[in-house]
Order: sequence, then C-alpha cells, then structure tokens
Amino acid sequence: MSRPLHILHALAEQTNPDSLVEPIANRFSGVVQDRVNGDAVLSELRRKPYSILFLDSKIQSGFPISHLLREICTEFKNLAIVLLVDNQSVAHQHIHRTNNPFFHLTFPIQPAEVAFCVNHCLTFFRCKDTAASRNQKTKSVSVSGFIGDSPAMIELFEIIKRVAEDDYSTVLIRGESGTGKELVAKAIHQKSSRRKHNFVPVNCAAIPDELLESELFGHLKGSFTGAGQNKTGRIQYADNGTLFLDEIGDMKPNLQAKLLRVIQEREFEPVGSLKATPVNTRIVAATHCDLEELVKEGRFREDLYYRLSVIPLEVPPLRTRAEDIPLLLETFIERYSTARGREKIVFMPEALDILVNHQWRGNVRELENLVQHMSILYSGKRIYPHHLPSKITAHLELKQEQVTSQILPACRSENDISAERAALFALSAPPTPSVDFQNGPINFNELINEFETDLIIKALKFTAGNKKEASRMLCLKRTTLLEKIKKKEIDGRWEE
Repeated sequence: MSRPLHILHALAEQTNPDSLVEPIANRFSGVVQDRVNGDAVLSELRRKPYSILFLDSKIQSGFPISHLLREICTEFKNLAIVLLVDNQSVAHQHIHRTNNPFFHLTFPIQPAEVAFCVNHCLTFFRCKDTAASRNQKTKSVSVSGFIGDSPAMIELFEIIKRVAEDDYSTVLIRGESGTGKELVAKAIHQKSSRRKHNFVPVNCAAIPDELLESELFGHLKGSFTGAGQNKTGRIQYADNGTLFLDEIGDMKPNLQAKLLRVIQEREFEPVGSLKATPVNTRIVAATHCDLEELVKEGRFREDLYYRLSVIPLEVPPLRTRAEDIPLLLETFIERYSTARGREKIVFMPEALDILVNHQWRGNVRELENLVQHMSILYSGKRIYPHHLPSKITAHLELKQEQVTSQILPACRSENDISAERAALFALSAPPTPSVDFQNGPINFNELINEFETDLIIKALKFTAGNKKEASRMLCLKRTTLLEKIKKKEIDGRWEE
C-alpha cells in the first residue's frame, strides 16, 4: 500500500477490545481503539482518513445500524467495513447495502479471523492502488484493439510499428491459438500506408481444400462444373491492401507452390485462366504450428517458408504476461456489460488472484469468453472464487488438500481425530442459541438449521475450504456435506 493503514474500532461497551487490537496492533501503524456511539463514528471518520472500520452491530446510536451503514458507505466509498455480529443472519441483512469491501465476524471473535479480514482488506487496497497507478499513466496501451502494457507487449507494439513502416515485406506471425494473431495482422495493416485499402483474412484450415484455390485465386466462368460466372479471388480483392493467411501450415503443397509464385512474381492466375494478372498485395501469414518442423517432415515447402518469414513475429501467450489480465478484464467488462446495457461485474481480489495465476490454454480468447459468460450470468454482482467455472477452480481443491495436509496431517487413530475436532471447536465454536420459552414457542428446525449452517461454515474456514477434510472433521460423508452446502446455498461463504 502507498498510504498508511489506519483502523477505527467502533465497539459497544460490552465488547472486549483486546480481541481486536492485539492481533493487528503490532503489525500496522495508526490503530485507534475507542468506545464510541454512532454519531462519534461519523465524526471520527470525517476527522481522519481511516482505511478499515470494525463496527459493532450493537453500537449505541440514535438510528438503526442499517441507517448508520448507509451513511458511512455513501460518504466513505473506499472504507473497508468489518461488521461484528452475534450470528450470520444479521450480517446477511446488511451485506447488499454497500459497495464497499464488506466482511463480518461472528462473536466470539478469534485473532486469526481478525488477521484474515485485515489481509483481505490489504489485498483490496493493493488492487485499487494498482488500478490508480495505471490510470495515472498514459491510457491503456492499445494498438488497433490489441491490448497490453506488459514489457512483452510494449516490445511487440514497437515491432508492429516498424513492420508497418515497410509495407512490402511478408510477415510470419507465430503464436498459440487465441493469442490474437489476427489482431496483430490488422494492426500492421492499419498502421501502414495500405490502411485505406482492403484487409482480407483467409483461414486456410476452415476452407475445404477443393474450394481454397478458387477462394484465393478466383476463377473464370466455365472453368469447372458449377462455375456459372467469373469470381474475384481474395488475392485480387486485397490488391494494394493486405492478405492475411491464417493457419498457413494447413495449406496443401499444390497451393503452396502457387502462393510462392504470387510472392515472387507479384502476379497470379485465376482458375481456368492462361493469363497472369499483376497484383500489389502484402501477405501476412500466421500459424500455431512449428513450420520448421513441417519443412523437415516434407509437409511445407522450404522456399515458401523462407519467403514468408522475412519478418517473423512471436505473440506471447497470456500466461507469460499475466500483468495484462486486469487490463484485459476491464476492457472485456466494458464490452460485454456497459456497452450492452448491463450492470458491470466486479472481480473480487481473491477471484482476480485465481485468474492471474490460471494457465489460460485458450489465451486471450478464453479470457474474453469467460467475461462474456460471467457478464450474462452475474450482471451487477461481485465475483468470488465460487462463482468461477469449475475448469478454472478445479486445481484449487487439490492445492488446498496439499496445503491442509501439511497443517492437518492425516489421522491414524481415533485420538488424533478427537484432538482435531476439539481444536476446531476451540478455535471457532458456534455460539449457543439463545432460547427463552417465556416468549412463547420456538422454531426448532430454524434454530437447528442455523446452528448447522454456522458449524459447516466454520469447519470449512478451519480447513481452508477443503471439503474432504471438513467432512472428515464433521463425521459426515463428503457427498452429504456437498448436498448440505448446495441446499443451504453457502458455497464460498467461508471465504467472506
């Protein structure tokens, strides 16, 4: 963080401040501990720029706690709020009232839970600072829709600029599927003197072999069965412009020979014609294949390979430029939310951390598809890890099991199991429900359901979200625990 961390404890008289101050007082400067009422909270927040507010839900005030929360959130939009409550239901009444980073702790509060909340707030602040520093720079680096401000992308943009200045030489773009090879080709075209003429893309893998020659070179009427009229080929359509040949590695040898002639002689012959037609077309090719290996195997002409790779370009995969992911997310959220009349989705820090560390085999295209998917399903919502598709989070549970196995070794005896369960209850024992029969009948099922929900959440917190370990701690079958989590709609709530 670029600014000091100041924490305000707004506690009720009966709250023990030591449980809050002790875990963080030695780690952060500017900690203020005070027993105040609602009006004093607002006054103190206006007096000093606080970062985190620990607010007791039982604090004395002249108006309801919901009103106080609304006042605070309206005036202090960057303030992180940790609400201290007696039970989960109280917190859930207020969680949707604010766009501020919001957490809650249930009494009795453990030091580890306080540290957990503070660390989440710190992550949020770091993300905000990163976004602010990016906005203070020049606007996001973008060349013809190709986005990124990582060192690899800045270097690529510089190469694109130089290549575009020479609008004659052929270019070979290499990179994995989904990295944006066509966007690079468009950027080269739009930065060159050919930008006023056509940019013509051809996917050599998508057009059947028997049709590709006609698509590229055109044909004369009657040159083959079904040729009822003359057809202009894409090479001619790209005259004075740029022809982009995607997946050139899939082109058959006979067409490779004809394409070589176009590059060497700057002329072509339509199918059925005996006369060569001159053409001034710049050829930009792209492939995800290793063309040098195809040359060794005899599947790609060596002379054509060297003609195409006069200027080779390599588009880096997304996993090697993860620092561009937040910038790409902003762009795609704008494209699929605001531009389409939907409310924006917001990726929370812990979800963003998962995306940054994902391998992205489908590269930028996969990331764009994810944002489109999330924008439709979760318009206007905050995105937590449990909202992400299982293919992205599948590896996390295995990682959690590995981490948890170091913290909670596999038990070999009933005594070990009992000791771990005792540790679970000692760390975060659910509060005993308050029952008063003098006020009339109680709802037994509702009371037991609340206790059960709270116990499951705290077991999952204790095991860092490892469902297998949590089911063992609770003496439940894993399938039974998963059913309860789904039925109670508590998936991910242990991360809040």
